[in-house]
Amino acid sequence: MQVSRLRQLGVSIALGSCLALGCGGEKSETPDAAATAESPSTAGKPAVAPLVADVWVKEMPANFPKDVPLYPGAELVKARPASEPGFSMGFSTADDPAKVASYFADAFAAQGWSTNRVDAPEGIMVFADKGERSATYGVGTAEGKTQIDLLVIEMR
Repeated sequence: MQVSRLRQLGVSIALGSCLALGCGGEKSETPDAAATAESPSTAGKPAVAPLVADVWVKEMPANFPKDVPLYPGAELVKARPASEPGFSMGFSTADDPAKVASYFADAFAAQGWSTNRVDAPEGIMVFADKGERSATYGVGTAEGKTQIDLLVIEMR
């Protein structure tokens, strides 16, 4: 169980850093010419497909799990299109971060998830596990609002 918590913390830190640095913004789906030009080391070798663009939308995935709590009244800021094995979304609310984190800890427990809350100067993390699924809410402030970042992972 301890390894699971460490993995969640690592994923959460990476997700939080990514969202804070703006890597969820729109990116071009076509690579630039310099990045795809043949070099002497790649000449004659099969081409490698470019990575899929980092695309965000502003709608809830249709197959979002019913037992993963959502904060009442929070505005969906961005979401990744539904894909296996999980979900990644960002929300915003005017409510206090401590109130938001407490809500998630209680709401997860009510749905049968085991939870762990970690308060830090940078924000509050709520980790939850249920069966083969893991969910992490990161709660912090930016631009005068409480930002809520969610990552749900199916572990198969």
